[in-house]
Amino acid sequence: MSDTDTKAFANCATGNKRKELAERFTQYLKSRNTKDNAYVVNLNGAWGTGKTYFVTEWKKLVEDKGHIAIKIDAWESDYLNNPLAIIIAELLEQIKSNIKNHDARFRNVERNVASAIFNMGKSMLPIGSKVVGKHLLGEAATSEILDLIASATGSVTNHSAVKDDLNMGDLGLEVASQHKRHKQFTQDFKEQARELVDFALEDNPNKQVFIFIDELDRCRPTYAIEMLETVKHLFDIPDFIFVLSTDTSQLQHSIKAVYGHDFDSHEYLSRFFEQRFTLPEPNFLEFLTANNIFSTVKINELNTFPSIHGVEELREVVNVICRLNKDHLSLRRLKQICTQLEVVLTSVDFKEAIFPIFDLVGIVFGDALYGGLIEPKTPISRAMMAYKANGEKSKIIDFVIGKEKVIETIKQLSGGLSQIAQSKSYNFNNPIFDDQSITFFGLKNFSLNAELKALEKKSSACAYINHPQQILNIINSIRIDVEL
Repeated sequence: MSDTDTKAFANCATGNKRKELAERFTQYLKSRNTKDNAYVVNLNGAWGTGKTYFVTEWKKLVEDKGHIAIKIDAWESDYLNNPLAIIIAELLEQIKSNIKNHDARFRNVERNVASAIFNMGKSMLPIGSKVVGKHLLGEAATSEILDLIASATGSVTNHSAVKDDLNMGDLGLEVASQHKRHKQFTQDFKEQARELVDFALEDNPNKQVFIFIDELDRCRPTYAIEMLETVKHLFDIPDFIFVLSTDTSQLQHSIKAVYGHDFDSHEYLSRFFEQRFTLPEPNFLEFLTANNIFSTVKINELNTFPSIHGVEELREVVNVICRLNKDHLSLRRLKQICTQLEVVLTSVDFKEAIFPIFDLVGIVFGDALYGGLIEPKTPISRAMMAYKANGEKSKIIDFVIGKEKVIETIKQLSGGLSQIAQSKSYNFNNPIFDDQSITFFGLKNFSLNAELKALEKKSSACAYINHPQQILNIINSIRIDVEL
């Protein structure tokens, strides 16, 4: 299925939140004055915020509104060393797909754009010429023809080469002449590019063109700078809107790698962007859903207490532990720990036993987040920090909103779910154990009475893994090292 087969944000894990954000961004950008110049914005988002998905869906959204829109993965193209060639080739391809009748008039305008590019000489490396040449000539273009185009491009810079016998005055005149020609070629290119877009949008009132450039922060530092300079100077074309999607802090580090550690990369970037948008981090549950985490875990094979009936409920359990430890947990770290948790959940040890799911998830997270601390002294005490405050009071009850009896139930069960089940000390006549269906941290229609009765039936067929130290021992025996 292509990225155009579904409506924008149709399968977004955040529901309508991201779509509404894209709508607001689009409305803002369309209200900007782009009559005389392009408008360039930076979409900033840290790793794990879903920038690529957001940009892909945002492109669909503006296309649905009748605009020409293209998306460029800068990281995939940085080996070509020529941002201009990549942008114009993608633009030509998109415009071509929007025009039903490729008549002689269109072909003439298209070739004028290519001619303007070729005439820019040094602004266009031979490999870039071949990229555009292949677009114009199609797959039938032979390597010989493409090499010929590249050679022709090179000749633009060579036809006025400085002769050996020029004196300094003549050299100055020649440099000034070249600079003047370059400015004229650049202006010609902008006019021809705009004419091509006008031709494509002849009967369309939506004249603004959206160009999304993604993954710029992953590129070679020199290429990232070349892309920024190309957008700023060669594509300052009326009604062009550029959205450069980056982890801006990483991009700033890349720029410092070129200009030096003391270089003010933040100020440097401000030269290129009219505005900066920030893509907020998804909440933990949205992140788990968007990345299909735990989709390979066979939930029906797990004997947990409380019972979980699908991957969504497992994510809800993990979400509770994540929220308890949000100050120590990045999205990158979350993904690493969830990989470890998947290994634990699919191990034979837990497939053949009944175990308390909140305790297990809490210990996996606690061991990963706090296992390296000096205090508390014992590994299990450090591991239990993820779901117990000071190793004593359960932190999970902070998330319970409802009747007092529900809170009391969690107080009784937390940290000792299986012990209660094994001891048979529960009393169904006690008000805190009444058989009422409630929502238990996202576990739908949770009935305490039914859960305990089901657990009692399972106990004859399954072993119990009930002690936190026992859980930690198994985790340590099947540990894997994960880096992202």
